Amino acid sequence: MPNIGDTQSKARKLLPIIYVLDTSGSMNVEGRISAVNEAMRETMDVLKDVAAKNPTAELKIGVLAFSSGASWVTKDPSTGAPALLDLDDFYWNDMTAGGVTDLGAAMTELDNQLNRSAMLVSDTGFKVPVLIFMSDGGPTDDWESAYNKAVANNRWVKSATKIAIAVGDGADRGVLTRVADGNDEAVIGVTDRETLKRLIKVVSVTASMINGKSRTADTNQNEIVNEINRTMGEEGKTQPEFTPEPEPEPETGGGFAEGWDDDDDTWE
Repeated sequence: MPNIGDTQSKARKLLPIIYVLDTSGSMNVEGRISAVNEAMRETMDVLKDVAAKNPTAELKIGVLAFSSGASWVTKDPSTGAPALLDLDDFYWNDMTAGGVTDLGAAMTELDNQLNRSAMLVSDTGFKVPVLIFMSDGGPTDDWESAYNKAVANNRWVKSATKIAIAVGDGADRGVLTRVADGNDEAVIGVTDRETLKRLIKVVSVTASMINGKSRTADTNQNEIVNEINRTMGEEGKTQPEFTPEPEPEPETGGGFAEGWDDDDDTWE
């Protein structure tokens, strides 16, 4: 029989996985929005299994939709305020598409909500957040000012691992590259419905597994991109072939310019 010390594992740190999804009118083309809805339902089931096997990270989900403005899909059921939700408490309600492409409004929402006074609530600390952007067009508002403000003033937005999905030939890869910290390889293009569905699952699972095992994130984005490309190259596959690592020994410093340390509780 294991002793109590063996069974009381170290408290898991919160790993926010946040989707920033374009729901503008063009997402109705070629069944894109229905593909996203199908993929997100399936992805949540897969992530539950991934989360259950991770001894160091507690996954919570946030979904932000943007079209004519931006609004949070994930909300506290008691207060109606934007919130990160446990996978067991989250049920995907299908989104509809319509309106324009206000990416700037989405960046403002991220700036407002990614802080300890709003969505980021944890008694055990944080893993590096993941932001997954998806768009099939170009911004219709002043996205650049909102983006610059968010990365300048919000350490969580600046330090998050960012991956972008460019849907169709009309997606503005230049904008998505800026959003993905200037890394064009972190912008993954897709042109057909079935590949879009699979890609959403692969990106979600890969990002959650890599950020769930890493304390610093200077290489997380590149590692995620490499694993996505490898996995997508194998037909029918949706998960990379590795498992979360045990909690590493404490390290000094971090991968970001201002230093990420998931034991640092001084971030607001």
